[in-house]
Amino acid sequence: MHQQVKWLLIALMMATIGCANINENQVGSAAIKLNKSLFSLDLPIVSEQELYYLNDDQKQKFLDFYQIKIDKGYIPHEVISDYLGSHLSNFTYYGKTYTAQKAMAENSGNCMSLAILTTALSRLVNVEMDYRKMHSLPIYEKHGNVILSSSHVQSLLYDPSFIPEEEYFYVNRPAIVIDYFPQEGNLRSKTLDSSKFLAMYYVNKAAEFYIESEFDHAFSYASEALRIDAESASALNLLALLHKKKGDYVTAENLYVEAIASSDVNISVLDNYVNLLKQQGRLSKADEVKQRLESMYDPNPYHWLEKAQFARHDNKYADAARYYRKVIKLAPYVKQAYFELHEVYLQQGKTQQAISTLQQSLAWLHEPEQKQKLKKKLYQLDQAI
Repeated sequence: MHQQVKWLLIALMMATIGCANINENQVGSAAIKLNKSLFSLDLPIVSEQELYYLNDDQKQKFLDFYQIKIDKGYIPHEVISDYLGSHLSNFTYYGKTYTAQKAMAENSGNCMSLAILTTALSRLVNVEMDYRKMHSLPIYEKHGNVILSSSHVQSLLYDPSFIPEEEYFYVNRPAIVIDYFPQEGNLRSKTLDSSKFLAMYYVNKAAEFYIESEFDHAFSYASEALRIDAESASALNLLALLHKKKGDYVTAENLYVEAIASSDVNISVLDNYVNLLKQQGRLSKADEVKQRLESMYDPNPYHWLEKAQFARHDNKYADAARYYRKVIKLAPYVKQAYFELHEVYLQQGKTQQAISTLQQSLAWLHEPEQKQKLKKKLYQLDQAI
């Protein structure tokens, strides 16, 4: 990629369940009036009932499996996990967000599709469940001038046989985690209920429509997400993007400001707002917002890693180094931050700092082969001084 290419993060905080994350802006409040005149409003969207629908053959196939397992003494949530594990193996971070019926028929889809199918099965046999967002190393896809950053969500199937004892305090209910993409360094985040997960689905679909330049459809889905979850930073983010795309910078800015005031704000919101202000030539205001971004506490180290990588791509090495150091401070076990920071220091001609950074990473390397390679690299750098 050439340096002049603009990297647009549309972070749809959709737990995007291992799906597309559009890092841009976020906003969301009933006080913000959307400019509906810019979009067609009569476009159909998938309903909740359609989302979790399975046809008769699909239901029967699962229920037959379920009954056999139950007769053998399995607990219902175990049966769902076994069924998914034995029948479905081609889900990925990428790909489309499917309904339950299509995900089962295609035996594929993205992470959100897997969670949707898990939900459909759990509802067939009345197993309670929730969802859990995960902070994970960003995975990127480029579509034109839009970069999608994948995030991740797990499904939690609760044990229906669990009976809490009165004299004990339980931090979490016993549950089976449905997650076929475990990664070293994944961090648990918020637990989500069914309504917030449903809102994520609509945001995810809106993101897919956005990258296909189907902005009216994107608006319909993002608006539905906001209707379900008025605190959805992802929905507000995407709605701001859509208004900016249509040339309504006033509404877009209102959405950004509202997002910044919300409890769901993260560095992507401020970053996108800075970009909007720069496009309008409001450099003083952009600097003010950027200062707030620099001092903001965002507990997700991967947001800062993402920011560091984009700064590095733009040859803004001082900014990149600062963000990498934030990652290391928040999560010293994220090895990638050390390696990339040492490369930034080398670009800056700071060989001694590059060596020091690699030495710090040694404490987090456990495989002998990795340690050996790193020690060799350290020796070469030391000899070059």
